[in-house]
Amino acid sequence: MNIRFLAQSEYFNGIHLKDDIILEKEFEDSKFSNIKKVHYFVYHLEDNIRKEILPRSEKLQVFNITDCQFQSDYIYFTEFDDQYDGNYNLNIIKYNYIDDTYLKIITLKDNLNLYPDKKQIKIYILNESNLIIQRAIPRGNYKDNYAGFFDFSSILFNFVDNKQYKINDENLINNGIEFMIPYNENSCIMKTGYSLFDENKHDLLEKEEAAVETLMVINIQQFISDLLLEQTHMVIPSIAQAYYDTTLVFAEVQNNYLLYSTFDFNKDEETICFYNLESKEEYTCINKTKTGSSTRANAILINGTPYVKIDKDSKSQFLNLETNEVDAVYSNKEKIVFINNNLIASVNEKKPLFGKEYEYVAIQKFPSTEVLLEEKGYFIGAIAANSDTTYIFLK
Repeated sequence: MNIRFLAQSEYFNGIHLKDDIILEKEFEDSKFSNIKKVHYFVYHLEDNIRKEILPRSEKLQVFNITDCQFQSDYIYFTEFDDQYDGNYNLNIIKYNYIDDTYLKIITLKDNLNLYPDKKQIKIYILNESNLIIQRAIPRGNYKDNYAGFFDFSSILFNFVDNKQYKINDENLINNGIEFMIPYNENSCIMKTGYSLFDENKHDLLEKEEAAVETLMVINIQQFISDLLLEQTHMVIPSIAQAYYDTTLVFAEVQNNYLLYSTFDFNKDEETICFYNLESKEEYTCINKTKTGSSTRANAILINGTPYVKIDKDSKSQFLNLETNEVDAVYSNKEKIVFINNNLIASVNEKKPLFGKEYEYVAIQKFPSTEVLLEEKGYFIGAIAANSDTTYIFLK
């Protein structure tokens, strides 16, 4: 167990890339009132080296870009170029953060005044030569009291051969891709259909105008081959589906598990699911709620075992879903803020005999409550470099 405490500024917004390397973003106003300018920094934690990526280029937070390649060496961002006839050139840059090289892979010409309220674009980098561009525009609901991004059109673009192919699959056209998550070298998790959990969509939309939501595992190469055939009904087995009275709330990959939950509007309850992507086993737990709030933070994988954290008045219990037994109990005075493998990091307060009360981070080894290590400071974030190494950021 390797714990590294690092002093940071007032905030931390890092995204783990690989090993001890994280990506940080800083935003500022741009010439467009509706779009932020963004600066990207690669931060090597062990060497304490923070370097801005191509500082002379002007980058905008205009497209939602997802790299579907597992443990990729690349970062993709949008670079603003010259103005032509009221439109702008927006270059998608592929930057290698290991050897500091970059390549412009595609240029889109567009009217930036449409973003983000009248148009949205999601770009999914599938492999070293293919990407999906999904455009979405708002459409009003039947009640004429809400407009959401419900109309989609997509293309598959080979940026090496400079060829594009229209996507005809009815599921992708009607429901759109909400997100894709890389899982291993060959596969990723894809969700189609927009969730009804946020923005009160369930009450605003009629049943016939809601999307069918589907979670599935796709083989990237097979997916590209099917898209090239311009199929209208691609056959991809689903892990979970939801429609109108139920909706998918969240999904993420941890080790060999897909963690996700569905919310039942009629029962006011959330079902938390741990789906083993290798064995296909699934463990579930029901969360009764009257507030419509998700318990995402309470679904936890510890040492490869699925747990649900149950918070009560004075304690937090960790329910093992494999055995249906409580394996550990922690006091609610200890605010658990991060878990990596079997490491528990919690925020505590201490009042010395003399001086002011101060905050510190304590480290425990699950399921023990014994404190192995503590460090004074305010917790602002943590990164798991791997199952054995954790970086904790304090101010």
